Amino acid sequence: MGALILVLAAALLFGAAAILLVGCVAAGFGITYSSGIALNFEERLVFGTVLGAMAVSVVSFVLSMVVRDVTLGTVITGVAVAVGAGAGVAIVNRDRVAADLSDAIARWAAPPRTAGHPWPLAAVFLVCGAWTVHFLHQAYVIKPEGLWAGYINIWGDWAAHLTFAGSFAYGHNFPPQYPIDPGNHLGYPFMIDFLAANLIPLGSSLPTALVLTTGLLGLAFPAVLYLAAARFADSRGAAAVAVFVFLLGGGLGFVYLAGDIVHSGIGVLAHLPREYTLNRDLNFQWLNPVLAYLVPQRSTLFGFSLALIVLLLVWLAVRERHDWKAFLFAGIVAGLMPVFHVHAYGTVVALAAFWAVFNMRKEWVAFFVPALLLAIPVLAWMWPPANNSVCGANISLYGYCPEPGWLSYTDWLRDGVLSFPRDVAWFWIKNTSLLIPLLIAAHILRRWFPTAFPKWFAPMWLWFLVPNVIVLQPWDWDNTKFFIFWALLGSIMVGGFIAGMVRRWPWSAAFASVLLVLLCLSGALDLARASDSSVSSYQFTDTKGMQVADWVRQNTAPDAVFAVADEHNSPIPTLSGRRVVSGYPGWLWTYGLRDYARKQSDEAAILRGDQNTADLVDRYGVNYVLIGPQELAPARAASQAYWQQHGTLVYSNGEYSVFRV
Repeated sequence: MGALILVLAAALLFGAAAILLVGCVAAGFGITYSSGIALNFEERLVFGTVLGAMAVSVVSFVLSMVVRDVTLGTVITGVAVAVGAGAGVAIVNRDRVAADLSDAIARWAAPPRTAGHPWPLAAVFLVCGAWTVHFLHQAYVIKPEGLWAGYINIWGDWAAHLTFAGSFAYGHNFPPQYPIDPGNHLGYPFMIDFLAANLIPLGSSLPTALVLTTGLLGLAFPAVLYLAAARFADSRGAAAVAVFVFLLGGGLGFVYLAGDIVHSGIGVLAHLPREYTLNRDLNFQWLNPVLAYLVPQRSTLFGFSLALIVLLLVWLAVRERHDWKAFLFAGIVAGLMPVFHVHAYGTVVALAAFWAVFNMRKEWVAFFVPALLLAIPVLAWMWPPANNSVCGANISLYGYCPEPGWLSYTDWLRDGVLSFPRDVAWFWIKNTSLLIPLLIAAHILRRWFPTAFPKWFAPMWLWFLVPNVIVLQPWDWDNTKFFIFWALLGSIMVGGFIAGMVRRWPWSAAFASVLLVLLCLSGALDLARASDSSVSSYQFTDTKGMQVADWVRQNTAPDAVFAVADEHNSPIPTLSGRRVVSGYPGWLWTYGLRDYARKQSDEAAILRGDQNTADLVDRYGVNYVLIGPQELAPARAASQAYWQQHGTLVYSNGEYSVFRV
């Protein structure tokens, strides 16, 4: 009866989209029983939400590859197959399901002070969920003047996700290629956006589809982290601390709040004037993980959770001496991970390899064989065609740039090489507060942990040390894609240390509270500011931009190619799902594409109507040219007169004109 009420509530809130959202949870819950590992009911529900979303995505993607489209049939069939598989496994294990449910009811019905009561999980979910729902309800807002994004990184990064999801939903983008650089395989982990595309046939708009899928996995992640940490550290307190150490992570930038209050008065607390975890002028580079990753880089919604789930399953399989079945399940999930999040896959496989060296068992074969065989062909297909790292006058190691101390190099170059140790140490203290000292303390006092997790965590220091020496991405800030997994698992270490300290010395609770304030205050301030639309919202496009996107989507072929301004928020790729000759160059550079600069130049020539325009139109198969405010801006100086003479005007709303070539 309770499950039926939840389904009906979801249907009332989300309409037909509830078919997919509830289907993900139902499918994943049953699939967890395939692992052969004894999880509790809450773990199956929470981990299952992520695994179910993964299963629905994979099945429906295979179907969409067959028909070269996302249709109501592919979506419903994909959900039905995934739910059917989960239900089948649950039926086979119905005695275990009944026992898990009875155990959960007993634990929740017990007094809250009872050992093992799950009230901290509820508290984490409610606190994090309240912020998530508030933040996402204003992610995209349609106002009389157009479409508004509720946060700078939604205005920026989600434009790429609109583009990718729209290319699946409206552009028949199968096999996937970059819609903003056609002809190149879509190497960005795209499954989170394909999952969003599956909501379009169910009646969701494209922006709403992004919000709903972010909500599904964003609400699940704090619970995933809590439950994984509770297992790794064998402590509810450690798990709760770990969640907030990670999600509210930041540095010492909160000290500037006092100056802001002195300068502008106490009223600044109502509408914070700046970000306190990111200030590049002062070399604060560690933007809060929610705002740096979980919000803008939507693939981390899968990546962070899947990394924790798979690592926990492997950890339990080794410690509890499970047979090959548990390792095989974890290996299959790991093998599917590259299209969901490449860096999470690399972290899982590499860390598991360290664990295997120190815990030799033949069952590891059942993990690594599927983890590698399933992933390697996908990685080869997704691998970027070029390394776009630019080392300038500095030395290069096989195309990668050494950068000792990562972004602290600007400090020690200014102060002199002799200041290197001091500047690097201070850089990381001011950017991550006491995270590193507490991590070191957790290793020294590892006996405070009921488990041996500090030993299992130790290899993760490589994820910190190596990116502190060499830049592994075209943009050096993107080394955070490695640091972030060190911080994710490191938060469990810090949680275990603080919980262990309070457990041994109850009088230290006040000191522990001070540590948490120092660790979390900057991040909390930035999350508060990000959820304040009065200071964080930006116009994505105006009403006429939305109109031209609607017309293009309804009146042009799904595989039509447009020449447009290479702005990130051009309405054609982001809202109509159509391909463009070349999109925003800042993305294409980091994606490792080698031809974007030439395409960018050629697209600008087409807009201007240069002498070789006819040849360029033929070369790139351009079907339409958009002339709007971005194209007419001085940076591109598109020629409307040229296209009035050489194209056929098929649409105009006074601001945007579409010419058929």
